[in-house]
Amino acid sequence: MKTTPNTRSRSEKYQVLHLIGSNLVGGPEKQILYHAQDLQDSDYQLSIGSFHDLKDRPEVLVAAEHRNIPTLCLPGGIRLDLVHCLSQMLTERKGCLLCTHGFKANVVGYLAARNTGTSHVAFVRGFTAENRRVKFYEMLERQALKRADRVVCVSESQAQQIAPMRRNRRAPIVVKNAMLPPYSREQDREPVSRKDLGIPDSAFVFGSVGRLSVEKGHRFMISAFHQLCAQSPVGAPLYLIVVGDGKEQKALEQQATHLGIREQVHFAGFQGNCTEWMQLMDCLIQPSLTEGTPNTVLEALCLKVPIIASAVGGVPDLIVDGRNGLLVPPANVAQMTAAMNKMWLFPDLRDRFAAGGDDLIQEYAPAYQRQRLIEVYEEVFRDGSMPSRPS
Repeated sequence: MKTTPNTRSRSEKYQVLHLIGSNLVGGPEKQILYHAQDLQDSDYQLSIGSFHDLKDRPEVLVAAEHRNIPTLCLPGGIRLDLVHCLSQMLTERKGCLLCTHGFKANVVGYLAARNTGTSHVAFVRGFTAENRRVKFYEMLERQALKRADRVVCVSESQAQQIAPMRRNRRAPIVVKNAMLPPYSREQDREPVSRKDLGIPDSAFVFGSVGRLSVEKGHRFMISAFHQLCAQSPVGAPLYLIVVGDGKEQKALEQQATHLGIREQVHFAGFQGNCTEWMQLMDCLIQPSLTEGTPNTVLEALCLKVPIIASAVGGVPDLIVDGRNGLLVPPANVAQMTAAMNKMWLFPDLRDRFAAGGDDLIQEYAPAYQRQRLIEVYEEVFRDGSMPSRPS
């Protein structure tokens, strides 16, 4: 099968639908959007689907439409007819390959693919278990992943975690995230400066970018920043910017107030222009307790921002401790404090780490991700394989 542009008409292209349960454009959505746009001149016609869970149309679909990518919007909420709705749409798109991302899409997609005989690839980007409801949904997702025709993981460690549950079925395929600059929404591309935030130009600024939920480990980062301030000279120009929102924001703000560092910690909330915010930082911290292959780390590497990260999931595939960043054990405040102190005090180290992403350009290049995903598509369409029935 050719994968280069040719003379096929739009209607003759191989149809691939990527379905994701999403109300915003984060790391996974950005990867899907880039990939769909990148394949617009190929043998494949990609479309993007999501669930209308909130009042507004899902942002990932709005972003796709701005890029002339076809979209599909399913009803939102927890509905008994969701599988039926998707099954009807798959029947209308006979011969389409269904790719699903996240627990809702993976479960609904698996059942609809089984009902309609549609080829299905489930993508796994990590489990958060951030609350009881999500834990329950992820339990259902694991059942779907056991039986899905094919499973794609974003890191080797994740594939090793998933492989045992699949028994005699196909082993998980690893397709790593591409190294892309942070996504910026058109309406949010206003510049931001340290002056706007009341941060001196001479200050050293740590920062984090991501959803504020328990599994992301921000509380340990704030404790480490407090310890760093406590052991540094009085008045040391140290600041921390926390970009993102979520259920933990109030608790994190209270923690910073209780520790007496609230004036040095800026909670920026959700921001649609993450490039601007990352470029304010002298060092990005990824304090997660669990991860797949975090887009935030890839984005920081792309922007040449030095990184301190927890050694979880696929992070050690990206960061080699002491070579292109600093790794610390998850939830270890003492070691994170020591890493922050080292990053602050040694500018030569920061300069070396800032260039550390150059070694990963080939392995995490968008072109390599494109090649790997096309190999998955080719295999499915060549085999004409149907979803495996549960045993």
